[in-house]
Amino acid sequence: MKINLGDIIPTSTLDWPGKVVLVIFTRGCPLRCPYCSNAKLIDVPEDYEPKDVEFVTAEIARAADFIDGIVMSGGEPFMQGAALREIAAFTKDRGLLVGVHTNGAYPERIAGLANEGLLDAVFLDVKAPLELAAYTNACGGADESTLRAIKASLELCCGLRVENKISYFEVRTTVFKGISDTPEDIAKIVSSIPCADSYVIQQGRPEVAMDERLQKTDAIMRNDLYELAKTAKSSAKGVKVLKLRTHSFGDEIVN
Repeated sequence: MKINLGDIIPTSTLDWPGKVVLVIFTRGCPLRCPYCSNAKLIDVPEDYEPKDVEFVTAEIARAADFIDGIVMSGGEPFMQGAALREIAAFTKDRGLLVGVHTNGAYPERIAGLANEGLLDAVFLDVKAPLELAAYTNACGGADESTLRAIKASLELCCGLRVENKISYFEVRTTVFKGISDTPEDIAKIVSSIPCADSYVIQQGRPEVAMDERLQKTDAIMRNDLYELAKTAKSSAKGVKVLKLRTHSFGDEIVN
């Protein structure tokens, strides 16, 4: 079996709170977010040669003694559902954990992996309030079917967490000037989360954004993001922990 592979990071302590993981970046994504920091992974170049899945599993086997598990990221990993399943099965067979970063566009594939016992954690990006105009502003390629899928993924992952079919569910929103940067935006997003272990407001990095116009803007300061998070805290009824994630301070719990 083949996989459109972007990169492999042998060890990371940033991609799964409290865990040391190997991170696998896949190529291909149905969305076109202007702030994407992995723009080179959105499409699969015509001259790209897919890798054998065995190339990835060999890297996992090599790192197995030094990691808690793996995180599949991208791109959008669930675009390559069969390859993801094979990698997840290999990983679980070795007693390691499996987490996936996803935009929520493929709820049925999330369900399939979890119901087979091959998924431990979901990190779901909700990029804007779940309204068409807001999502169109936040990411290209969004339509009504995209919104329905993301809403379904939110409900699904909450159910999987309640049933202990996954052990961790995180929802996060990356904030830039003009994109999900108001208390009203964050309140709408967090109130749409039926339940989650954590909701994270992430500081966007304009310098690595795909869109040149965003590159010319400044990152929103940590203190401004913290105030934004505090104003939205009352709306976080289903969320156990509300966090702020910045480049200078890492993860902070918002009280």
